[in-house]
Amino acid sequence: MSLQVAAPRTVRASSKEVHHVRLGVRADIPELLAMGHELHAENAMMPLSESKIVAAAGRAIRQDRAMVGCIGPVGGILEGMIYLTIGQFWYTDVYHLEELYSFVRPEFRRSRRAEALVRFAMKSSERLHVPLLIGVISNWRTEAKVRMYERLLGKRAGAFFLYNGKTGS
Repeated sequence: MSLQVAAPRTVRASSKEVHHVRLGVRADIPELLAMGHELHAENAMMPLSESKIVAAAGRAIRQDRAMVGCIGPVGGILEGMIYLTIGQFWYTDVYHLEELYSFVRPEFRRSRRAEALVRFAMKSSERLHVPLLIGVISNWRTEAKVRMYERLLGKRAGAFFLYNGKTGS
């Protein structure tokens, strides 16, 4: 399945705020790497691999069964990002869209940026005509994040548990 589709260009998060979520481009790689470090420090379960972050960013920029939605100017400071990939469950040949991460830098929180990123994922799912698998794996402000996801997406479909590990540094 190709991701060579027109991604949503402007996502309205509310009647008061509009945050432009655009597809990531090669000039964003340094910021994607920097934000990857920030996301890792806040929420990771395993050691960081810069080469994996750069490889994932390249895959998304090439739209090789992945995409990254970015809030912020091309080549400038990014405020938020969401990484989506095409996947399949072990029991089917049917594809779905998976969110691997969604992150808004702390100084840009208390806004509708996270909502805009989720809406970008929803629009991408609609344009690709595939279901969206998206969720929260975090132990920080989890309830607030879940409430936002339920407000936008409807009733949750399950839960995740982490045994013998922790999120964050």
